Amino acid sequence: MSGTTTARIAKRFVGLSLDQRRQFLAKLRADGKDFSLLPIVESRHDVAAIPLSYAQQRLLFLWQLDPTSDAYKMSTALRLRGRLDEQALQRSFDHLLQRHEVLRTVFSTDGEQPRQVILPALALDLQRVEVKDDAELSRLAGEFIARPFDLLKGPLLRASLFRLSEDEQVLVVCMHHIVSDGWSMEVMVKEFAQSYQAFAQGREPELPALALQYADYAIWQRQWLEAGEGERQLEYWRRQLGDEQPLLEAAQDFPARRCRVSVAST
Repeated sequence: MSGTTTARIAKRFVGLSLDQRRQFLAKLRADGKDFSLLPIVESRHDVAAIPLSYAQQRLLFLWQLDPTSDAYKMSTALRLRGRLDEQALQRSFDHLLQRHEVLRTVFSTDGEQPRQVILPALALDLQRVEVKDDAELSRLAGEFIARPFDLLKGPLLRASLFRLSEDEQVLVVCMHHIVSDGWSMEVMVKEFAQSYQAFAQGREPELPALALQYADYAIWQRQWLEAGEGERQLEYWRRQLGDEQPLLEAAQDFPARRCRVSVAST
């Protein structure tokens, strides 16, 4: 089966109803084919509402439980020495936001299921802060990172430039894990550095076009698992683990304590 044919099949799958997707997946299995081998195709423009990936849904749920939690923030700091082109710095962030739709995505909980909302454009509000020494830098950077994110309003990427002197600055970038992970953080830092170098030299960055965005993956994952693959995988683990789940005897740092609760009557 050619790549063009498999892409056409995957594209068609996106437009089917849930019942049709189940039949489609069953037919593939009967023919000995694995749908997971079909390519992820650009589909985010073909759906009325973009669903969350399962990882995003978990993170949104945890954020709703505790919007002020620091557990799912990702931050990095870059110490910059020498003359800094702040205009190129700003343009590099804006280029990154335009290039990666997930970085300008917020989340809506209106309706039965949460959905991704990709903002058409978003410019980074790069903060600039003068600091006198590393101690003040550490304190202010910690406060900057500690600020909570609002997953419904965004933005979910922020940056602040801390200036120690004319030729020494520290750039602190913070993102919520719902729009990034460790692997993608490395990609973004690399692309950011390439973009800055290009803009500082008065030229456009020469980065390859992105065929897919994260929203395309989220749609593919949802439609594949909901069509029956999720049930198949769950059944596999039920067979592996059996019906009995023994209590695990895990090592403890502190002995278990019994608590007595008293209820006052009125």
